[in-house]
Amino acid sequence: MKKTIITISLCMMSLHTFASTPAYYNPGAANKTVEFAPGIISTADHFEINTVFNKAGDKVIFARCADDFSHCTMMQSDFSNGQWQAPSALSISGDYLDADPYYSADYSQLYFVSKRPISEGEDEAPEVNLWRTTWAEGQWQTPEYLTDVNSAAADLYPSLTDKGELYFPSFRDNGRHMYVAQPKGDGFDTPRPLPSHIYGMKGNIGDSAVSRDGKTIVFSIKDRDDSLGKGDLYLSKLIDGEWTVAKSLGSKVNTADHEFTPIISPNGEYLFFTRIENGKGNLYQIKLSALAI
Repeated sequence: MKKTIITISLCMMSLHTFASTPAYYNPGAANKTVEFAPGIISTADHFEINTVFNKAGDKVIFARCADDFSHCTMMQSDFSNGQWQAPSALSISGDYLDADPYYSADYSQLYFVSKRPISEGEDEAPEVNLWRTTWAEGQWQTPEYLTDVNSAAADLYPSLTDKGELYFPSFRDNGRHMYVAQPKGDGFDTPRPLPSHIYGMKGNIGDSAVSRDGKTIVFSIKDRDDSLGKGDLYLSKLIDGEWTVAKSLGSKVNTADHEFTPIISPNGEYLFFTRIENGKGNLYQIKLSALAI
């Protein structure tokens, strides 16, 4: 009888563990980089970038782009019946270049970049701008242009901390810098650049994202002497109020190809990113604990 009870208890524990495991969990990613949902989300025929999950981890939003980035559509896939399902376009996306989705701290809003017209009746914007949409009445609402933070230059890749701080790279003022804007009412205060020493000597940043706790930034950087390819991923930590010089994530992540669009999973355990291979973008993941950082 006691043996039966123990067996049942172990089975219940196993079921509980399985039920609470996020859908993005992949045992193969514990020690090495593996492709994310190959053939369904990461495909050989399309160019995919970004990988952002809802809090439960059973929905993923990403962007599927033209090879020359002239157009991108934000897509969503749901995890059911033990696998990721065929993705479909978000109702608010498809007419313009829309990419780089990222959830707000409470997951009620989706931030992204777009070349859609800033005002009704205008032409497509010449550069990508930051936008957001709110989930209400079972659907994403009309996107809102973020007047407080946008510039005439390209403003890229929004990410937010749990405190509501908005981080994003921008090419304003003829440079490439990471900016942070503090929340202010329904909007944001004036964006401030982070100190440029964190990119390293000769480092030029691209798509880069902050962790939810605001203590880590994964940078996409090119042109550094320690680069392994056309663009590599680096990590900077906030220690005693100062950002460290970004350190390469090494050969488990970086290759002779181009790695960019890093995102840390909601539970803080996984790194997701895009690798350009043979002219196509494919999505990958690895557990952060596998990296010497």
